[in-house]
Amino acid sequence: MRAILTVARYDLLRALKQRETFLFGLLMPGIMMLLLGVAMGGGEDTATITVDVLDEDGSALSAALIAALRAELEVDDSFRLCVLGADDGDGCAISAAPDRLGQVADERLEDTDSYGTILIPVGFGDALRAGEEATVAYKSSADLTAPVLAEQKIDAAVSRLSGAVAIANLTVSAAERAFGPLDAAGLDRAAAFETVRASVDAAWDERPVRVSAEGTTTQVSRFGFNQSGPGIATMFVLIFTLNGAALLIYERETGTLQRLFTLPVPRWQTLAGKILGQYVYGLGIFAVLVLAGALMGVQWGDNVAGVVLVMLVYTLTVTALGVALATVARTSAQAANLSTLFGMTLAPLGGAWWPLEIVPDFMKTIGHLTPVAWGMDAFQEMMFYGGTLADIAPMLGVLLGMAALFFAFGLLRFRYE
Repeated sequence: MRAILTVARYDLLRALKQRETFLFGLLMPGIMMLLLGVAMGGGEDTATITVDVLDEDGSALSAALIAALRAELEVDDSFRLCVLGADDGDGCAISAAPDRLGQVADERLEDTDSYGTILIPVGFGDALRAGEEATVAYKSSADLTAPVLAEQKIDAAVSRLSGAVAIANLTVSAAERAFGPLDAAGLDRAAAFETVRASVDAAWDERPVRVSAEGTTTQVSRFGFNQSGPGIATMFVLIFTLNGAALLIYERETGTLQRLFTLPVPRWQTLAGKILGQYVYGLGIFAVLVLAGALMGVQWGDNVAGVVLVMLVYTLTVTALGVALATVARTSAQAANLSTLFGMTLAPLGGAWWPLEIVPDFMKTIGHLTPVAWGMDAFQEMMFYGGTLADIAPMLGVLLGMAALFFAFGLLRFRYE
């Protein structure tokens, strides 16, 4: 055991004496974390998402949809709904002729004054009253996270209105089947429809079943530094632990590894010391980047033990991947190039650069072939949903399984000579 610790200590001291450790292991990741975090929205104070609504129908049902959208989007300070062509106190009244509002909406989207435009077309209300399908168009910007978040809330608002309209149509139709056409009886069918719909909509806010949320009481932003913090940390820990493969091969090329194997200690202890040194090195970089992220405003969550456990298990997995890489690459230069290539490829695939929610399902599947995706899933579970150790256990289990597979592959193929 002493031999393992001695080799690990020597490798760590040698790495810490190199200026590249500070420059590429700490300074560069910190700068990238800051720049990416600012580019994706910064902190919560800058995370207001403006969504425009262009109501070409002007009916009572389009107004009801706008009210539902406002209820869903403006539940917190993250979203603001802007109704184009209407000054209803939303703070974003647009002065333009009605026939130019569509062009104005496109310009605001292009200039990122808004993140999305909801178009309610002419005939929307008539189609719903007739029990026909009505389409609402949503055009989003190229922003990485805002469209996904807005679409979820828009779907909720549309579902709310659709449910109320469906119940109103069924109620009026049932009344007509029982008593005959309402118009023939001197009753206003449209008024009856609207009365039922309004009643159902009002009952929505008084529904008897509610979710009682315990734990965090503040909403955590899913973009900005909360994306760049864990993303950049997992990416650079991956790159630097994979680079351990290049160091192993370089020491074999220069004969250093062979001389170490001549010492009166089992060879496996020398190799274990090398692996331990790389593991502790990667874990140290991870810890510093997590601390740097916290100083930038990353909300890692209240589950400190979970964060530490993810760091330990994720670093073990990528260290094992480095050992496996050391048995595949033929030269140290090839290993160094492969470590950078793998790091810059697996990181975006695994959701380190952007949330996997924005990519197609098949890309999500491919992304979860990498340890980065499972590490990010665990961090996001704790950061955004208040996940406990039990909640992140599946992610940790997959990472440990990957570590076992990589270690088995690498150690069985490792050449001591």
